[in-house]
Amino acid sequence: MQAKFVACLVALAHGAAAQSGLPPTVDANAKVTKLATLPRESYTVDQPFTEGATRDPATGDVYFVDQNSNKILKWSVADNKLSTFMHPAGYSNGMTFDKFGKLIACADERNQLWEISTNVTKSVPWPQALNPSVGDRGTGGNVVLPEWTVIMDGKYNGKQLGGPNDVWATPDNSLWFTDPYWSRRWWASGRRAEQDINTVYRLSPDRKTLTRALATFLTSDGKAGSPNGIIGSPDGKTLYVAAFQGPGSGGGETYAYDIGANGALSNRRLWAQFGSDGMTMDNQGNMYMTAPVSRTGITVVSIATGKQVGFIPVPEQPANLAFGGVDQSTLYITAKTGFYSIPTKVKGAHLVK
Repeated sequence: MQAKFVACLVALAHGAAAQSGLPPTVDANAKVTKLATLPRESYTVDQPFTEGATRDPATGDVYFVDQNSNKILKWSVADNKLSTFMHPAGYSNGMTFDKFGKLIACADERNQLWEISTNVTKSVPWPQALNPSVGDRGTGGNVVLPEWTVIMDGKYNGKQLGGPNDVWATPDNSLWFTDPYWSRRWWASGRRAEQDINTVYRLSPDRKTLTRALATFLTSDGKAGSPNGIIGSPDGKTLYVAAFQGPGSGGGETYAYDIGANGALSNRRLWAQFGSDGMTMDNQGNMYMTAPVSRTGITVVSIATGKQVGFIPVPEQPANLAFGGVDQSTLYITAKTGFYSIPTKVKGAHLVK
């Protein structure tokens, strides 16, 4: 979810003071606090890149990734400490928790979905890299990692997916994920796109059936788009899918769909003229978006209207965010090399994302 930032830093069209100031969900005196700067390891690809924020519903702890360092990290809200939860971690990207408390990760190295335990570990041989010239090669022997299961093998109709990017678990435990194609250095040399479109997929609750949820994914001007951030309403009836493409000046577009029986999508509409990487909702009807606009920060949008209601400046461009903590009132933000937080006057709408 990185290369597109350079191409998508565009001017923000909505410049009214009420829109560019802090949203009503954040106290006027609230400040964004930097909790951590991720180090550049000897094996980091370019620079650290934080992503994939999600909340553990059992503890309130926040999990996120440094994708370029092949790590999943854990922020403990009990003692405000950061630790490495999993390394290597399949170059995981977007993450969420399912209804059973398992961490779900878009394991980008092999374009898979993983289900990861937060409390069971196992000793395994150091995982073999697809591209051994990139990343941490380990020291030989075994490594202790959280127990994980591949629940989606990275293929649709026998062809490699582009790269699952962001994921959301519905109340019935279906998994919806976006699948754009962004070439990665940790992939095998010479790899090319195999799917005919970049689109959205649904993995059934029993994890046995992968369905292409949208036969096409076009922007409002009829051009092929690449879906990125994804989230749904707490009742599981509406799906929101963001793209960084589109004719507007809000860093892309986000579309809403009705979710019907067996995951059928209908009634597509342009919900907001903002794109987003990760997205999250509060319990007062607002969406928090990482739209790459003229300033680095979070665009807050009314779910009812699709209009901006505020902006939270962040020193680095955010890629993802989640409400965390025991009471879900703190917004945690992943942004380039940093990990940030800001207190709010609301709570997250979802238990996890």
